[in-house]
Amino acid sequence: MDTVKELVQFMQPNQRLDLKAVALTHVLGLTGSAEGKEAILSLDDMLMAIFGLTYDDNHTVAKDAVLSLINLTAEEQGAVQVFELAKKVQPTFEIVNVAAKQICDDQSDLADPWSMVLSNLTRVESLVHEILAILESSEQTLPRLAKAFAQLDYNKKKARLHYLAPIFCNLTQVPRGRELCCQARYQLLEKLLPFASFEASVVRRGGTIGILKNVCFDAVYHDVILNEQDSILVAILQPLCGPEEYSDEDNEKLPIELQYLPESKTREEDPDLRKMLLECLLQLCSTRRSRDILRAKGIYEILREYHKWEAKVGRDSDCLLACENVVDILIKKEEEIGLDNYKTEVEVPADQSEKFVQEDAAYVKTLLD
Repeated sequence: MDTVKELVQFMQPNQRLDLKAVALTHVLGLTGSAEGKEAILSLDDMLMAIFGLTYDDNHTVAKDAVLSLINLTAEEQGAVQVFELAKKVQPTFEIVNVAAKQICDDQSDLADPWSMVLSNLTRVESLVHEILAILESSEQTLPRLAKAFAQLDYNKKKARLHYLAPIFCNLTQVPRGRELCCQARYQLLEKLLPFASFEASVVRRGGTIGILKNVCFDAVYHDVILNEQDSILVAILQPLCGPEEYSDEDNEKLPIELQYLPESKTREEDPDLRKMLLECLLQLCSTRRSRDILRAKGIYEILREYHKWEAKVGRDSDCLLACENVVDILIKKEEEIGLDNYKTEVEVPADQSEKFVQEDAAYVKTLLD
């Protein structure tokens, strides 16, 4: 602890560059261990010194300071401590605004590491409301962040900005985040949709699918998702589709973007992401109107082929069960279901719910096989 305290004096803005660089290199190394992080997080003066060096004129020093913040905010406790201390020293260091400004600056060399810091902070649900309020305090911030995410060549210093996807995903943990994402004035959801199938980055792809999942869990937005354009539904379904050929009758049901897919079409390779997409569909089955739309759009036919592939190629039992849960609902007649809205009209004890799911899945499996 005393050794760490001694480093603070060498990490002041007016110190010699070589002393700052060496001290910060040592601190960055400490943030790689649980004990080192604990020591640093116990010293407000050390955290404030790190904050200050993120502004340093020397790129290496500034980058090491931001990298230290990434490690320090990787767990919830550290993220909360860093966020709360930054609040105390405002306006000297408004960490959310600093991160957003760097991300939105298309000439920033530190846009990627700052996006990782903001991703870590927004992962803590208890901080999300306050972070959203900060981002909303300027009308331009959220649209600029969305633009930076949607435009792959946005940053002229080659920052990839993949971590903007988890940032937006984290923001949609709360109702206000989902509302902002779906508001027509921002068109955030439309800008993010293409990245649900973005092969070059699982981080960007996974964050985008997480956004879709969070929005689907809120029945308020089911009408937005199942609109006449089908763009959101296609974004959910496309990663689950393969190159299978359908009959003309089945093809006519599908959204046009999913008809006659090429032989080279592959499915999402990450089973966790496939499961999330299937959970999106399950949530969309909660109301009768949505179920009718899904049936009319050929969702059963897509899942029938997907289930065959998962059983032979994907071989993930959780994904198979998730698929069977959706199919179980879609193959039932509404008279059998007898409910307009699963979410508001049914409360089933957890142990009984699990039993029903397993029994229904076993039955559905026999149909799909």
